[in-house]
Amino acid sequence: MKSIKTKLALFVSCLCIVLILLVWLLTVALFESNYTRSIRKELSAQVASVAAVLESDDARGAGLGELFRQIQPLVKTGVCVDVSATDACIAQRGYVTSGGLPLSGYRALFVLEGIGDGCQLHPFSSQGFWGEQREWDSGDVIFWRQMTAQEGRLSKTLFDQRTTPYRQQQVMGLLTSSGYIVLASTNLERVDQAMSVVSNQLVLITVILLAVSIVSALLFARWFTRPVTQLSSAAKQVAAGNYDVAVDIRSQDELGALARDFNYMTREIAKSTQLQRELIANISHDLRTPLTLIKGYAETIRDLDGEDKVRRDADLSIIVDESDRLSVLVNSVMELSKYSSGAARPALSRFDLAELTADVLRRYADRAEKEHFSLSQDGLEEAEVIADPVQIGRVLHNLVSNAIPHLPEGGCVTVRLIAKAGAIRAEVADNGSGIEEKELPFIFDRYYRARSDAGKRGSGLGLSIVKAILVAHGAPFGVQSAVGVGSTFWFELPAPAPALPPKAPREPRPSSRREAKGPAGPGTTRGNKK
Repeated sequence: MKSIKTKLALFVSCLCIVLILLVWLLTVALFESNYTRSIRKELSAQVASVAAVLESDDARGAGLGELFRQIQPLVKTGVCVDVSATDACIAQRGYVTSGGLPLSGYRALFVLEGIGDGCQLHPFSSQGFWGEQREWDSGDVIFWRQMTAQEGRLSKTLFDQRTTPYRQQQVMGLLTSSGYIVLASTNLERVDQAMSVVSNQLVLITVILLAVSIVSALLFARWFTRPVTQLSSAAKQVAAGNYDVAVDIRSQDELGALARDFNYMTREIAKSTQLQRELIANISHDLRTPLTLIKGYAETIRDLDGEDKVRRDADLSIIVDESDRLSVLVNSVMELSKYSSGAARPALSRFDLAELTADVLRRYADRAEKEHFSLSQDGLEEAEVIADPVQIGRVLHNLVSNAIPHLPEGGCVTVRLIAKAGAIRAEVADNGSGIEEKELPFIFDRYYRARSDAGKRGSGLGLSIVKAILVAHGAPFGVQSAVGVGSTFWFELPAPAPALPPKAPREPRPSSRREAKGPAGPGTTRGNKK
């Protein structure tokens, strides 16, 4: 099986190769057309600049020699410019030509030859001339002058069939408003030369890019997978039972967030494992004590007190009490498991929280009288909420029973119901020993027992059950406490939306028409005109 590092390196390398091939494809397929388009654009600008000089006011009184000198600096290297004019234009401007035959009403004025011997329009001229020269007028140039005169604008590619491979020449033509015909042409051999240079460069660039991409892919894969490798190694250590491992990844990306979550997970697992060990120790002690008592008193009844009814009943009462204590411990563990796993989902209904609170407090009335503490209920007399009444009753029961062992002689447990915006807040307050501030963040954790609870009966699951139930309800909850003052545990439940008041009956609006009231009797007519 290939590792992620290998797969990532192969992916990055293949991506670079695909990009290089794409560059080759685009260069080979589009270079010639783009380059030709650029040449045509340059020739079009060349023709426009020459035409602008010919049509300028300064050119009206200038001779051919003067025009030749004005246009010559505008012609770029490798470009041939051929200028001719109609007989009417020549007569109007007063140009004097050196004779020659008229060519379908057009006469050549001058040529600025920049291509050289390879020019297909002027094969016999290799420099600039002004004045009409017969050798300029090859069949090709005469034809393209005529085509330009007919169409007004020309753009053609010529092929010289005398050469192998065919030599190409781009021609651009323009007929000005005054009757000038401007032809500009250039060889396209530069395209092949440029393409050859680019191809040679691409070979070198491809080799360099391939080497760089492969090395970069390997380095990138190693750098990218290093956090994953660290997480994998740490996960194996956690699986082996080492919860002190931590992943040192400080990046602010998703891998960094994953590392922070992993470290948080290991801390929580370590804390939960420690609490479970304490729970096992506590429950083992709590189970061993009643089991020892049950066994001892059962043996006493069997061996000594079987005939003494009074002593036998007393021993049996102790056995029953210790059995109840065992049942409470087992039920607490099972109850927490049920709520934490989500097996006991809240069955929401509308009920009176004040009535439920009073019912819970009544269950502790006898105990309060025996142990000399008081119970009270303050706040709202009616407090309708939407929740599971059975589970919320369990919450109140756990909070009250959790407060009682911490009360001083003559202490008090008070349950307050307070109306909030769209909710009812329940507070279970006591004036007991209180909880240290450093223990408050952990007080609802499962298996947790505060130091003040050391040696007291209980599994440490009561508040964990409260948390599981309230989390399932989506209800906010918390605790406020101070050592020597007491503690207040609170939670909030949603209140039903108040019913809208009934709408007042709408009074009938007076009608502008007369209507018959009551049934039509004798002598009564409706809708009949007299």
